[in-house]
Amino acid sequence: MKLLFDCFYGVSGDMIVGALLDLGADQNSLKKVLKSLGLKDYQIKISKVKKGNITATDFDVVLSSDNHDHDMNFLFGDKEVNFEFKEKRRLSDIANLLEKSSMTERAKEIALKIFDVVAQAEGKAHGIPKENVIFHETGAMDSIIDIVSIAVCFDNLNISKAFVTNLREGQGQINTRVGYLPIPTPAVKNVLEGYGASLEICSLPFELITPTGISAIAVLTNFKNIDSKIDIIKDGFGSGKRDYGMQGTLRCCLFE
Repeated sequence: MKLLFDCFYGVSGDMIVGALLDLGADQNSLKKVLKSLGLKDYQIKISKVKKGNITATDFDVVLSSDNHDHDMNFLFGDKEVNFEFKEKRRLSDIANLLEKSSMTERAKEIALKIFDVVAQAEGKAHGIPKENVIFHETGAMDSIIDIVSIAVCFDNLNISKAFVTNLREGQGQINTRVGYLPIPTPAVKNVLEGYGASLEICSLPFELITPTGISAIAVLTNFKNIDSKIDIIKDGFGSGKRDYGMQGTLRCCLFE
């Protein structure tokens, strides 16, 4: 089975998981793997939501404390938030976490590759080796769960090849845990440059592509596009959390 990521409305970790679950990835298998990670202070909520005229699957990692990743007043407004970095994980820490889990070997390999791409991109942005990158953003609880879930669901659907189309990004700036960053963020640009890939810049003043999302796309598709007509077997839609006043879903298409 093959898969096409249609990223017209953006791509993020939770959107990818939602779309793969919408295509039929097994929820119970995913929850068992997540439980095996031994992480605490979070809950998983999987639900159907309406985005415009589309019904999508929403994959929500509910944390014990708000990380403000979907707070529009913080991301694009003037709201001030003081963050406490309780968890500081490096690439080796995450590798140990995954090794002790019940993930299949293929799922582990996919997840580790995604984390490695993020580490390289963040390391380049900060001028340090990838081994020294502290995952404030991607090492946070919700992003670890997103990346693990992407790998588990992709493996569960037994996808042999994946492709991507309609990669586009907004413009302006976004507030993060390390301060304001331009859109596309340095990490996103570094992933694209590392793979010799490009994207369309549209007029929307929002971040459509997250570092987790683009890193997963890089690993799963190597930025290969479809150059011929395909016969779609099934569509899956994953819901985004940020309210940009548009549909805000990732479409994934299964085809032979």
